[in-house]
Amino acid sequence: MRRDFGTEPELAASNDPPKVFVRVIVTPPASPWEQTRAAALDARHGAPLPLSELLQRMKRISSWAPGRPGRFAAFYVRAKEYRAPFETDVDVEGQLVRVAFGTSGEQVRRARQVASVLVMLIAVGAVAGTGIALALNVRRQGEMRLAATEALVTAKVAAIRTYRRQAAMSRTLQLAVGQARPVSSVVEDLAWVTAEKTPDARIAAVHWQGGVMAVEVRGEQPPFIAPDRRLERSAKPLRSGIWLWGVGPRPRPSAVPSAQTEGAP
Repeated sequence: MRRDFGTEPELAASNDPPKVFVRVIVTPPASPWEQTRAAALDARHGAPLPLSELLQRMKRISSWAPGRPGRFAAFYVRAKEYRAPFETDVDVEGQLVRVAFGTSGEQVRRARQVASVLVMLIAVGAVAGTGIALALNVRRQGEMRLAATEALVTAKVAAIRTYRRQAAMSRTLQLAVGQARPVSSVVEDLAWVTAEKTPDARIAAVHWQGGVMAVEVRGEQPPFIAPDRRLERSAKPLRSGIWLWGVGPRPRPSAVPSAQTEGAP
């Protein structure tokens, strides 16, 4: 709550106490000293006039509790209206709060007591905070080591599974093509089929027998653009719409590449 200083009348007499203006400040849940520091900053930055023209006091108006916002009241008096130390009761949201401006002997003693309590609280908080920080750091390092170990174990298990899967695939492929051709040759044939297949070709199956590759194709048109390998179509379809095409071996590097496509009438 902020009062407009520009509309306040001047004091009628020098003996009258100056007008006290009040703002209610709410801080987020935190430790009591952090709430006090935040409220003090808000009181300075939210002052209605430059601080050089004001006297300021601040009080907590609700007790501190963990997880609960802090409530403070900031009190302001124009410096030019201040004549002598005084105390007064100010209405803060329906609650009378006693506030004093000036430095009487009793106020000095109270300030020293409050300062001593704050120093003790800060010291206890620093020790507790250091212990908590160390414990959290040890826990975080342990969690990081555990996560690194789990990641390493997971990677090793994945590598073992990949190796086993590749070995099983190699054995299955070797059994499928027989012992006449090495697996590497079959892999090269599959790569050639993928690279040389025409856009319209629809290959149904690939076979190897006696060192020769054959493919089942839907339609009568050649399935490959094959300048380096011999293609030969079966005389009759294997079944409705399916033709078998034999694919000759790739020529040796010293051989002259040639293309020949034959089809039975």
